[in-house]
Amino acid sequence: MHYSSQTRVESYLARVKEAVCFAVLVSALLLTGPLQGGVGINEDGWHRVATTTAGQIYHRDIIGSSIPWIMIVASFEATPGRVHKVVVDYDHFPEFIPNVLQSRVVASEGRDQWVYHHLTFPGPISDRRYVIRSTDSERRPAQQQYRVDWQLDNRSFPDIDLAAGIWPDAFSGFWELKAVGDSNTTVAHYAVHSEPGGFIPGWLVTGMTERYVQQVVEAVRNRLGTGE
Repeated sequence: MHYSSQTRVESYLARVKEAVCFAVLVSALLLTGPLQGGVGINEDGWHRVATTTAGQIYHRDIIGSSIPWIMIVASFEATPGRVHKVVVDYDHFPEFIPNVLQSRVVASEGRDQWVYHHLTFPGPISDRRYVIRSTDSERRPAQQQYRVDWQLDNRSFPDIDLAAGIWPDAFSGFWELKAVGDSNTTVAHYAVHSEPGGFIPGWLVTGMTERYVQQVVEAVRNRLGTGE
């Protein structure tokens, strides 16, 4: 009984330590790129909350969750087809997407791909390991329009070990890509809803995700070779 109580205390202190480290890390990230406030709402319930060098940041509330959808609207000096190839190039994510230690497609069926991700963070923050199902919901090259949706998937694979990391409570998102007229410019809507699990408050996850979507957009720009 004494050992069980001690173990619970140690576990609780570890979660508190992780939350504090997350707070310090995310606060530092946010201070490097302060947001400029904005106002606005569209018919789908997205509220514009900020303007950044990477793009416009929007929120949309989710019933039953303290963490909203977070979307960035950005542009790339490349065709939608080129951008699409980069954002679904899962096997090469570790080369350019922040915090991705491992990423690989483990199965494909039609327009669906199952992708294993292993994210790593500075210690003592725990790694996240999970599988997503990514779907090319819309692929119309002639009209230069693409949409990719993804969400967590509990399908198991014999060569994937998820026990060494934390499975997020929720993770889903999408890329929507469209050309601007007849130009080679793409307008992208990139949205994420993330509940990473662990002892992390919602406001902290929200701030972290706002910063992360900006980093991903800049990473994609660099991968494309455009610096807009």
